Amino acid sequence: MKRARKQTILEQIAEIRGRGERLRVDEMARILDGLNVMEALDTLRRTRFSPNLSWGARAFSGITPSAWVGVLIWDRPAGYFGYKTLRIIGVWAVAEGDRTNIIVGTKLLPFTAPFYEAEAYHKLIRDGFDLYYSDNGAPPDPARRVFTAPYAPDERLTLRQIIPAQLASCVE
Repeated sequence: MKRARKQTILEQIAEIRGRGERLRVDEMARILDGLNVMEALDTLRRTRFSPNLSWGARAFSGITPSAWVGVLIWDRPAGYFGYKTLRIIGVWAVAEGDRTNIIVGTKLLPFTAPFYEAEAYHKLIRDGFDLYYSDNGAPPDPARRVFTAPYAPDERLTLRQIIPAQLASCVE
């Protein structure tokens, strides 16, 4: 009896925490929208990458280990075996305590699907990469970050100018 009640209480706590994290995710999505990252990434993709080998910009989010939202583009090298490595370039908003950090960075993902079928791959990779690469779009490791800064509403316009330059440095 006590064990069942304890489990119910733990489930309620997890639900409340999850609701709070989802509200935080919504707040961070608005921050990224205010920083115009979707347009910055889409412009980068259209001007610096092959249209047949690059995709996005698309938003991803999660609540573990802490709440985060990211807008990402992804590309692969040319050639038949280019599918073996996918590069992610993105901008993330990450909750760290009461503060939100803005991160610009890259990730390299190995192909993890059991087999490669070119026609299906090129059709499905447009919508997302998680079917072929084991990744949920979470922020990159600190070593793969080219820019990290705490978000402050009064610095929004400055960050809007900094982010496209930082994204360009990910390609060079």
